[in-house]
Amino acid sequence: MKVIIVGYMASGKSVVAKRLAQLLNLRFVDTDKWIEARSCKTIPEIFSEDGEDVFRAKEKECLEFLMDQDDMVISTGGGMPCFNDCVDLMLELGETVYLEASVQTLISRLWDGKSGRPIVNNFQTKEDLQSFISKHLSEREGYYKKCKHVVCVDGKSVGMIAKEITSILS
Repeated sequence: MKVIIVGYMASGKSVVAKRLAQLLNLRFVDTDKWIEARSCKTIPEIFSEDGEDVFRAKEKECLEFLMDQDDMVISTGGGMPCFNDCVDLMLELGETVYLEASVQTLISRLWDGKSGRPIVNNFQTKEDLQSFISKHLSEREGYYKKCKHVVCVDGKSVGMIAKEITSILS
């Protein structure tokens, strides 16, 4: 079994995937961590030194590497499904789950932790952040909604979300 978790940044992909892997007794793979380990650079360093196109190519390389492996839960980067036909590759790889979060949930999660996220750390007001997230999410949602399963995460704990996914998959 292979389960791929997708969603917008701060939707909970990594923590939910990690918990789901524990519940299903499967290996956990975070594609961003895989790329960083393979590149010996952080994601922000790859973006600034090599550019977004190089990073997106590395994302596809990661998925292709994972194709022949089984028994894992994969947490993807928020943009991964949106580039280089990766969403179609994910659909071939296994069970895909979109963690759907409202703009309000994303704002509340991102506002406090924005310093660790280069794409949002320059916003000075919550209104500007909301405007950005609304536009950015609407551009990506068509890719996310191609997933076989959609789970709303608003107001739910990590454990509740992981259990919901477990029951969907069984």
